[in-house]
Amino acid sequence: MYSRQFSEPPEHLVQNGKAHFGTFSDVSPKIDIRGMRAPYAGVPVPSFISNLRIKSRLEYAFSLDKFIGLSQFYDFKVIGLGEIIFWNKETGKKYVYHTIMAPRRRFVPALSSRGICACYRKSRFIKISWGRQHQHHALTFKVKGDNARPSAEGFVYSPLQDEMHADVLSVCPSPASSRCSATWFSSMKVSGHISVNGETADNSQGLGMMILNRAYYKFHSKSSSIYGIGNVKDKKIVFYLKTSNMDAADSDSYNCNMLVIDGKQTALPPVYMTHPFGIEKNWIIQDTESMVDLTFTPTSVNSRTLNLIALRTSYYTMYGTFEGVLLTADGDKIILKNFPGMLHKGLLRL
Repeated sequence: MYSRQFSEPPEHLVQNGKAHFGTFSDVSPKIDIRGMRAPYAGVPVPSFISNLRIKSRLEYAFSLDKFIGLSQFYDFKVIGLGEIIFWNKETGKKYVYHTIMAPRRRFVPALSSRGICACYRKSRFIKISWGRQHQHHALTFKVKGDNARPSAEGFVYSPLQDEMHADVLSVCPSPASSRCSATWFSSMKVSGHISVNGETADNSQGLGMMILNRAYYKFHSKSSSIYGIGNVKDKKIVFYLKTSNMDAADSDSYNCNMLVIDGKQTALPPVYMTHPFGIEKNWIIQDTESMVDLTFTPTSVNSRTLNLIALRTSYYTMYGTFEGVLLTADGDKIILKNFPGMLHKGLLRL
């Protein structure tokens, strides 16, 4: 059976121009990958130039009793993009709010001990924060509606005593060892509420995950990510799967795919995601180790294309359900049926 060893995290991810590659059962003090030696074509350009190619992405996925959603921040150095999208699980109705942020020194913090990433516009207030000392993660938003969507606000946070909490750091070649991609994955129980159009909403319980990625990006980047959040026979289950054109050449040894069941981690193998009937139809997610065999059926799809001078991004964000089987490191078979989750497929040109 497939296995990937968990190690203790290094103090610094990059030392003397080389990265400490591996999968770590905790997280380093800083998610900082600056300083790689000649990361592009082996040309020894000054580090302040190659550092401009490092981009960051912060995601917070959650599922409460009534709503499931995903908040994302993109840090492109000169500009930042933010989004909050959530769906009513009972009706499938979606609510989408975007924002563009003016240049600042850093949108996504590097410290893992504590941090805040936020857009403070009055019409688009979105904030993701964390403090590892207290196992705290939180998403707060208050967004103003328009002719196409209502106003909404919400607060989702992880409790201090959280047996579902698990931190994993994956540092992978991207795709070769001259470049790297660092991903901090954190699973958690969550509590919170979402209010649409000022309606009163009581707190409900659920599950969530936060993912922070920092990588040396290509000029054209493609990726597909899956977020599974739910319960099966009283087991709390969170899983994250990703594939991109920046994956390591040896993706069996280096990837960021992870499954957490009741706080216990399982490193999953690389997967293949295909959509033979079209992007908005059934997706097939499989591996070569018989640990992942899933079908994702979209219920609601949101697509967006944004062009800003040299920046172009085009992506789909979908809410739907999973059917299939996951295998844990202990050999336990988890059968998923009508299991809620989301899928994000994106294309980025810089």
